[in-house]
Amino acid sequence: MWHEVDSEPILDGKIFQLVRSHRRAEDGRSTDYMMVDCPDWANVIAVVQNETGEDCFLMVRQFRQGGNCLTLEFPGGMVDDNEDHALAALRELAEETGYVAERVEHIGRTNPNPAFMTNSVHTYIAYGVSRNGGQSLDENELVDVELVPCAKVLNGELPEFFAHGIMIIALHWYVRWLERS
Repeated sequence: MWHEVDSEPILDGKIFQLVRSHRRAEDGRSTDYMMVDCPDWANVIAVVQNETGEDCFLMVRQFRQGGNCLTLEFPGGMVDDNEDHALAALRELAEETGYVAERVEHIGRTNPNPAFMTNSVHTYIAYGVSRNGGQSLDENELVDVELVPCAKVLNGELPEFFAHGIMIIALHWYVRWLERS
């Protein structure tokens, strides 16, 4: 087991901080680790019917700078300081899609990469979803809203969905939720 002795912010990256963490093991060894300290994230899975009555995931398509690609995602984003995770999921759903939900249920939580990241991503399922107007995007967000047949995602037919590891985790929580329902 390792214990943090002290830490020091190295870089403020706006949506994360790079932190040097000096750690000591129980056997006396010590070393520095670099950590990415981020706020928690929340994403929300909303199933709605399209015009033909087919069950579809309410999804967003957006360009991701790190992968230099378009991805297809469940709506989501950062949890603000002192914000309830469920309220963050509801907020992100409304901002990114223009849809609202009556409520959400927490269906899973994980750390995106515990080797060097300090945050968690929380996945919610939405209930009572309805259109409530337009998007309310951040300054540099370019997000298209799509209704994607659930079967296409569940059958692995959309590579732009599987390009994003956090979405695969969310889909895992959704499948487990389906099995319990």
